[in-house]
Amino acid sequence: MTEASMHLQELQSVLKLIIDKQIPIHVGCRLLSSMFHNGNELVWYDFDEYDNLLADVPSPDQYPYWNQEALRDKLEKVDEYEERVISLAMGLFDELKFLE
Repeated sequence: MTEASMHLQELQSVLKLIIDKQIPIHVGCRLLSSMFHNGNELVWYDFDEYDNLLADVPSPDQYPYWNQEALRDKLEKVDEYEERVISLAMGLFDELKFLE
């Protein structure tokens, strides 16, 4: 398997997790932003921008350690961007089908 096909497969996997709501969008954007900064040229820059917007939202494993009111405020931001990020993920996922 070539590096390009591994990048494609990894990207499609994360996009599918976002689209299917199996991971929160802020977690997905963090993963995609990391891929982008590690040289995966298939990742759209928009995901890095959303990662920056959602950078202060804790990861799910940190939820139990947060004050519930403060956590609720952070998660409202996730809700605010969820539809846009999922739509963006669907767009990229569909575009990648042409590269298979």
